[in-house]
Amino acid sequence: MWTYADYSSSANSGDGHTWVVTIQCGNGGICVEHVECVEGGEEGYVHDVYMDGTDVGDVCVPGREVDQVNIVQLILREFRRYGWPASRLVVQPTGGRTLVNFETNFYTPDHRPVDHSVTLAGQGVDIRAHPVEYTYVFGDGTTERTSSPGAPHPDLDVTHQYLRTGAVAVRVDTTYAGEYRIGGGEWISIPDTLTVVGASQGLEVVEALPQLVLP
Repeated sequence: MWTYADYSSSANSGDGHTWVVTIQCGNGGICVEHVECVEGGEEGYVHDVYMDGTDVGDVCVPGREVDQVNIVQLILREFRRYGWPASRLVVQPTGGRTLVNFETNFYTPDHRPVDHSVTLAGQGVDIRAHPVEYTYVFGDGTTERTSSPGAPHPDLDVTHQYLRTGAVAVRVDTTYAGEYRIGGGEWISIPDTLTVVGASQGLEVVEALPQLVLP
């Protein structure tokens, strides 16, 4: 393990070698999680040290020294791991019951962008998540994927007809796309999307029985 002072001394020594540091991935592959470290009381991130293209060790790079490319990696990590909200599901008719062979209406009122501000490597970063797709899980083995959040009655948009009676668990999963800006700069799109699984709620599918009403 190199100290950052030792790495800086070698990289700036003019010894004819090419020195590079690359932020290290906690899972050894795609950077979903980076390795945090502390050196001299200052928080940073573990980097691999390369001399002429050969990995020669690790170094704890202080957050203030992390370069722009690696800051973007930290932003992607934050986008993936932040607790973006699950969408609420509304079912109509209300009351936890619906009729068999009847158009049951589904929608979510949560369709606006969600903002998250964080400090990464000493810089203020804004991350915004946009709902771009909803997956309605109807509990009977069928689903519907759509860009629409649905709509309340009477503006029906996402509906489902149950063919048999019984209890089902329904939910809506939300897929977010993202963008970020550093220090109040221009918004930049995040290439990844992520899906947040919604909470399940019970729904009872019943059959309407004819009832004689006497005058």
